[in-house]
Parts: sequence; structure tokens; C-alpha cells
Amino acid sequence: MSAVTARHYLEYLALRLAACQLTQLPPAWGLAIAEDFGALAYRLLKGRTRVGRENIAAAFPDMSAADVDALLRKVYESLARMGGEIFYLRRLVRPYSWRDYVEIENIEAALDVFLAGRGAVLVTGHLGNWELLGHVMPFIGLKAQALARPLDNPLVDRYILGVRESGLQRIILKKGAGARIDEMLRDGGFISILVDQDAGRKGVFVPFFGRPASTWRSPAIFAQKSRAPILPGCAVRVGKGLKYRVIVGRPIYPDPAADVTAETLRITRDFTSQLEGWIRAYPDQYLWLHRRWKTAPGPRSLVAE
Repeated sequence: MSAVTARHYLEYLALRLAACQLTQLPPAWGLAIAEDFGALAYRLLKGRTRVGRENIAAAFPDMSAADVDALLRKVYESLARMGGEIFYLRRLVRPYSWRDYVEIENIEAALDVFLAGRGAVLVTGHLGNWELLGHVMPFIGLKAQALARPLDNPLVDRYILGVRESGLQRIILKKGAGARIDEMLRDGGFISILVDQDAGRKGVFVPFFGRPASTWRSPAIFAQKSRAPILPGCAVRVGKGLKYRVIVGRPIYPDPAADVTAETLRITRDFTSQLEGWIRAYPDQYLWLHRRWKTAPGPRSLVAE
């Protein structure tokens, strides 16, 4: 664990105080306040706002500048609201009550994978409430462990880890997790991975909103090694209340006879395409603030046509 600094303590105390105050309020009030903070962040975080504006304009070239800014403000409000929602999840969305808050679209696909007993790589992106997705999937039988990177602040990291594991979800740290994940999948387990952040030169390049985006190849590699399918999904907010729709995508089955490199590109392109479709349907709930196209393809890059 990295050394704890005075800044770490201040950030941790601020987070705990905000969480304590927020959860004393009815959810409607607390989440409305969270959205107000998001609107404020839209005005204050000039650097991130610029990145978000550029990303949205590139993804939707026919959108006017005014509409881009209006959408970007909603993105900030959605992200802040999600931060507030996390602290209500463990108290409200439980094994006996989750159906009051969550509807599942195409649950048959998830159940088919579950009943096959082969495990799966569950892939999602920073869309809607990705923490809700990991929280609720065990309630329908998919007891996935989520792959995550530790936060820079060790105190905040420990606290958030406790929040994330307050239900049935468990977290695996990315560093050195490859062998453990392979074993889990071969034993019929499930691993959940966020797949939509820039992977640098180590990634493969697949189309994302019409532009090549460096994408982590690890989900496709895990699937090919274990012969477990990829199961895309997301959890999006429906309306203003604590109502969500979990969307289960089309499973992607690896071809054991295919060339590994070609199959990695095919699988990665497929789940990225499914994710893009959901983002187009719910653009205000996507994390446009990340530099998704930061890395351009080089002469030795693997690029899907």
C-alpha cells in the first residue's frame, strides 16, 4: 500500500462526511443534491469538460454545439448521481428487494450461459451505473468477481472496496490476476471487466463510433483460454427514481479452431459494437470525460478492419 499523506486523509474524511450526510436524506433529495454537484462540476472542471465536449462532438458530428454542451451537462449530472446512488445501493437493493428497483432485459441469454456451467467473462463499460450491475448480478445467480485497479488514495480505496463488497460482489485486483481468472473460468466462475478505457499500445484497435480505439485484449484472451463465452451487459437508469434496466447482450462464443489473433480482434470488435449501441441509446449516461481515443494505431498495432 502506498504511503498515506495529509491529502489522502482530507479526501477520505470529505468522502465519509458527504456519504454520511447524503444517506441521512431520502433518496430523491440526496440524488437531486448529487445532480446539483454534477452541474457545478460541469462549470468548474474546465479540462475534463473540454475532453468531454471533444469526444461527444467527434462521436456525434451532426450534433450542434449547443446540443453538445446540453448533453455534456447531463453527463456530469448523471455521473454525480451515480456516485450518490452507490451509497444507497447496499441499503436498498438487496436479494429480497432488488426486483423493486431493477428490470432485466434479455435475461434468457444470461441464464443460458449460467445453465451451461462454463462460466463467462462479463464485459461492460462506464455507462449508466456499472456498480449496480456488479451489485445485482449475483442476485440472479451470476456470482461474478469484478476486476479492478486500486484507487490512488489507499484510505478511499479501502472504504470504497467495503462499499462495493457489501453485497455478494467480490473484487479482484488487476495486478497478477491472470492465473486466478483462468482458473475461475475453467471452474465455471464469472469475472466482470470494464472494457472501454484506452489500453495504450498494448491494446487492439477496433471501431468505436467510427474511429479506431485502443481496447484491452484480455477479455478475449481469457475467453479463448477457458472456452468461456463473453457476455456483454450494462445497467442504465430509467426515469428519475431508483429504477434501472439491466440489459444483457448477445453472448460471444470463442472459436477454438480460429487463429488467436484474428479471434481476439473479432471478439473485441463484437463486444465493443454492442456497447456502442447502448451508448447511442443512452448518451447522457456515458463517461465521455475519458480520453477514449488517446492512443492512435502504430505500424505494429493490431487493427480490426
